[in-house]
Amino acid sequence: MPGPATPRDPDGPSGPRGAAGAAGAVGFAGHDAGTRTRPGARAGAGAGAGAGAGGGPDGAAVGREARRTSHGSRRVGDVVATVLLLVLLAVESVAAGGAIVFLSMAFHSCAAPGNSCDVGLGSTVVTVGPVLAGLVFVATLLGCTLRLVRRRLAWPIALVGIAAQIVVFSAALLLVDSAVQHGF
Repeated sequence: MPGPATPRDPDGPSGPRGAAGAAGAVGFAGHDAGTRTRPGARAGAGAGAGAGAGGGPDGAAVGREARRTSHGSRRVGDVVATVLLLVLLAVESVAAGGAIVFLSMAFHSCAAPGNSCDVGLGSTVVTVGPVLAGLVFVATLLGCTLRLVRRRLAWPIALVGIAAQIVVFSAALLLVDSAVQHGF
């Protein structure tokens, strides 16, 4: 009968293996032919013990470092797509905010004969519009950051932010257009 088992760090590397593979290996997160063993149990006690029973092709144990790579490419793709979409959103936010301020030039035609303008509505839109564009950007940035930290998909949130920015600019454009009445 073997001596008492020494606990292994489940986050650490698998460590060196002897010629018998994982047949006598003991540990907290040991895998033996796809089954978990409890602390202190012999990993080779079940069916399939012997060389190659550690889960790997040459008998090496498959630990957390091996499981981490199964979703790694999807995670990298999500981070890259999210960052690119957030950069696009930042550019769009600056452009939308500037364009909303630029809409104030529509009120220069208020002095023309026959034109009437709702200056209160127009000035409110020109003042609040860029603030809303900034808030959409900040909210999207925070939402994406939280989802990335929680290892959830974040690029759909960035797409929603881009669509929300388009809605903010379109609403501002429609409100400014309704504030200026062109007479003929």
